[in-house]
Amino acid sequence: MRMYGYTSEELQSFYGVLDRLVTEVADRELQITVYDMIHRLFEAADKGIREPERLRQAVLRGWVAPEALLESMELNHWRAA
Repeated sequence: MRMYGYTSEELQSFYGVLDRLVTEVADRELQITVYDMIHRLFEAADKGIREPERLRQAVLRGWVAPEALLESMELNHWRAA
């Protein structure tokens, strides 16, 4: 996992994704640490994923049932970004 070589716009987007994820994880009472979320986000980014929703799914994969990921894509607070 690398945390360098990203544009300031990409890093700002990543921060927004993580900020919303922290709230979502707390609301769902999932047992995933912020460190693990950051690690998964940058692993996905290293593979070229940049879209906020795809980054979110990459972070939550394994913690949330796949059908719940699809349902929650419609959450207004997530799409507002």
